[in-house]
Amino acid sequence: MAISPPTGSRTRVAVLVLASVTLVVIGLRDVAVVRDLREGAAEVVAPVERALGTVTSPFRNAWHGITDYEDVKRENDRLRAELAETEAAGIGRSDAEQQFADLTAALDLPFAGDLPTVTARVVSGPRSNFSHAIEIDKGTDDGVAVGMPAAAGGGLVGRVTQATAGTARVELITDPEFRVGVRLAEGGALGTARGQGRGEPLAVDTSINPRTEVADGTGVVTSGVDRSAYPPGIPVGTVAEVREGSGGLALELVVTPLVEADQLSYVTVLQWQPE
Repeated sequence: MAISPPTGSRTRVAVLVLASVTLVVIGLRDVAVVRDLREGAAEVVAPVERALGTVTSPFRNAWHGITDYEDVKRENDRLRAELAETEAAGIGRSDAEQQFADLTAALDLPFAGDLPTVTARVVSGPRSNFSHAIEIDKGTDDGVAVGMPAAAGGGLVGRVTQATAGTARVELITDPEFRVGVRLAEGGALGTARGQGRGEPLAVDTSINPRTEVADGTGVVTSGVDRSAYPPGIPVGTVAEVREGSGGLALELVVTPLVEADQLSYVTVLQWQPE
């Protein structure tokens, strides 16, 4: 009776045969027959691979889009945050530069002479298009009193009309109710300037002969005549236009204020009261 070899022996034989065939194939990889078979198989498989790539590409792209979305979103959020920070820094720098310029202008008032002054921050601008007043953060405790003139940027801003212990209200020269006695810096002719509303020039009624030549750009300052509400020599504006007024008996001047009074961050109150 034939005796079958053990199962373990058959397995070892099969492994040895497979290894031998593999070594032969590897050794024959450059043999023409093997090479031709390999290239032929590649030609058969290549179209299938391309077709599979074409079919599965949208799915792969969709998968990558899904898996990469959160990364892209986080990157966009980061870039937006950086842009917002940059813009905020630029706005803050521009605001600081503007406030510094306003403060410098409020402090540089050569026309104030020896008059004591109080420099204050504007804490509230005109509340509407029909408002012509600002509020400042200095009041009677700081020496500010009703009737005192306010100036900035080298020119007249207005006058204090209300004052509490820590704040004051300044009527602007653009207020249609505002009046100030003025004098032409050239020739010395006197007149009265009045406001005409926000963004509008001042109108100056004078007693100047209508045939008198007044050059554009002529300076206009406070007159400081007796009992005037303002000391003399505060710059008010420059002549922009000359026209007939008072029924043709005198000139009326259109004067551009030197200061945009409702766009200021600081003003200086001149501690002056008429005698």
